[in-house]
Amino acid sequence: MERLKESPFESLDDVEDIIDKAVSGQTVKLSSETISKSYGALRDAARLLALVTLARNSKDKVLLLQKSSNTEAVLNELCSYAPGLTAVRLNKSINISDELVSRRKALLSARDKMIASDNQQYEKVIRGRSIDLCCISGAERQYLSPLFSNKNSQSVRNSSLMKQTMVAIFKQINRREFNNLDADLIEAFGIFGCELFKNTQEHALRDPSGKPYIEHVEGIIASWKDQSSDTYEKDFFGNPRLAKYWNDNLVPTTDGTKKTLRCMEVSFFDTGPGIVRRAFGLGFDTTEEKDALLKCIAKNFSTKSESGAGNGYPTILNQLSKVGGLIRIRSGNQCLFNCFDRERHGFWEAEQSSEAAKLQQAQYLMNFESWTDRRLSTTSGTVVSILVPLRKDSGQRTLL
Repeated sequence: MERLKESPFESLDDVEDIIDKAVSGQTVKLSSETISKSYGALRDAARLLALVTLARNSKDKVLLLQKSSNTEAVLNELCSYAPGLTAVRLNKSINISDELVSRRKALLSARDKMIASDNQQYEKVIRGRSIDLCCISGAERQYLSPLFSNKNSQSVRNSSLMKQTMVAIFKQINRREFNNLDADLIEAFGIFGCELFKNTQEHALRDPSGKPYIEHVEGIIASWKDQSSDTYEKDFFGNPRLAKYWNDNLVPTTDGTKKTLRCMEVSFFDTGPGIVRRAFGLGFDTTEEKDALLKCIAKNFSTKSESGAGNGYPTILNQLSKVGGLIRIRSGNQCLFNCFDRERHGFWEAEQSSEAAKLQQAQYLMNFESWTDRRLSTTSGTVVSILVPLRKDSGQRTLL
């Protein structure tokens, strides 16, 4: 029998290859190092989604890893970062060198990480320039204090408290660059994070038929990243508008040998049925799902009754327009993005009294396109990733 080779698991195209294999029922073998390597929140959350899709489509629920002589080291590596930790929770066991390790035993390696996360000791969970917060179903500390004010699903932090969480995380990742973040953008992150987690608790904990998931994970990955052109460029060339955004935001490195995109990345993830399926149910083809997804993120769309619900996406989109950011949504069979030119935002502010300008701005904020022309398989779970280029000459109203 031919030995199964480890699958590439780095670029966004690699991720989609894994999702294709998962949906078609093919066997995929990875390594703990590959799963847990940090490339920044955008790539890492995408890889997490592929691992969710593998687990949800697996009949035996076994995470198959390359051989290793040190089981304890493998488990520690897996449980140290959101992609691996999510994969461990959603599978029943982990196959390491043909030894089956139960999920319960494997998750013991995550204990210190979960305690530090719940205690908001971010210095103990940071990996390079990345911090992740994972809410693991069934865990003693499932409802982490940075995201929940009490230990139950109905106690998602309000927008003000969620803003405090985002500020603390961003400062821990890179205190110096934190000063280049716009104050209004941080406010928007608080509103957006609060609404996303409320939606997750209401809609992402059941499968498309309404049956509760026993195993589920939701959380945040935040990173400071220098996306070098020789490593990350290929992720941005599936759409001409996306490629232009990449090229327009590149800056030379200090030594001038290459160019890089200096940015803050934040990804929100869940392991639910997908945005469209949790809002409208099953039965959408590719075109229908795109239209339905856009409806879900439009202003004031919400299944919640409280005042102000449904403003998360419009609020963050408006602020991303102001700072020249990017948003990417991978859910179901869709991967949509919108990216912005910060110079254009000044025009809307100058013409805000004009009804025509207001209409044009609304269309601009909702001008989502497909990340790639590749036909995508239906993924399990949802990831919303935000990228904010940081420029020292931005002139933005900073927090400090």
